[in-house]
Amino acid sequence: MALRPAQRNTRSWAGRKQKGYFVYLAWKDKNRKRHYYIRQSVLRHGVYVSRDLMDLGRDPSVFLEYPGGRSFYIHEQVEEQLNASGAAWDYGELEDVFWPFVSPDIKRSLQGFKSRDVRNRKIPELTHQEDEFIRNRLHIVDKRRYNFLRLGELDQSKLTRIPPRFYRPLVFKSRDELEHLFISMEGSLNPSEYSLYVYSFFYLRRFFDEIIAGKMPQGLDQDRLDRLFLQEICRLDRDVSFWKGMPRKKELHKYLRRYVIMYFDHPFSTGNILQEHIRDFIARNRAGFQQPPPGKKEPGMEEVSTILGMSAQKLKKISRRELTRIYRRRVLKMHPDRGGDHEEFIRLNEAYQTLLRKIRPGI
Repeated sequence: MALRPAQRNTRSWAGRKQKGYFVYLAWKDKNRKRHYYIRQSVLRHGVYVSRDLMDLGRDPSVFLEYPGGRSFYIHEQVEEQLNASGAAWDYGELEDVFWPFVSPDIKRSLQGFKSRDVRNRKIPELTHQEDEFIRNRLHIVDKRRYNFLRLGELDQSKLTRIPPRFYRPLVFKSRDELEHLFISMEGSLNPSEYSLYVYSFFYLRRFFDEIIAGKMPQGLDQDRLDRLFLQEICRLDRDVSFWKGMPRKKELHKYLRRYVIMYFDHPFSTGNILQEHIRDFIARNRAGFQQPPPGKKEPGMEEVSTILGMSAQKLKKISRRELTRIYRRRVLKMHPDRGGDHEEFIRLNEAYQTLLRKIRPGI
């Protein structure tokens, strides 16, 4: 892969990581342009803080060299600056920092070797320090986020059943490093999953007694849900234990603002989570219900108007936000678990999706 000799540190993974020997890629947005840095989390006075090691500018690929064949190496200038900073570092992790900027052709050639190396890598058992960090110092919100992003888990009440080893990638990281990790992981989400993700890791379902709170947050009282979300995000913003090692300002932190956008700009989808609920419901009531016929034509505007109880003229002018409010009120009335008709409930969701597709995002 990289041609330069690997400068491996002889200390154990946990020992190196605990003292802050691993580097990571960070960025800031300046004038709508992304600016990259190499940073490192280091332990100071019992708290992990972040420090800049090198400014990579707007295009870190300028520090990559391609001598030919299926290989690349990182320019000596990077090594020299890291050494000058006094940082201990590992060439393997430095490769990971630059991996997103490697030429796509080279990346495709090396991906198989990289994946095989990960599969064959022997993962040691948790050390006492790692176990203690995960159990007592890793914030509950970080566990919930990781739980959803790795497992797609909506029900965060099962968090205590997950073995500590699952959270190993989160140990000995500063708040800044953790946030960059989560931002990268959140890139794999579909926009339709954003609000569900926020609902999950803030564990908003604990405030509701309704059956649908576990699988269909789109059917809950929207106004109350909004208030609870704002309450919880403000609570997290004031949580000193969450922000250890990071300077704080009076306004909502930029690392939390993205969740406000995720929640309010992306209404709950009725996609996979609804289908899962319908399958569960049919399984519980198999004798009384049949699967809807495949390829059923989506409802026309006249039917949508009837199902949602609004005139066609009003529906043409409705916003996504208002549509979602109306939909949620109808769900509370028509849900099968509340005595509603199963087929009508399915058509309600088809009508909602049909109209949602006709409204431009942001309206």
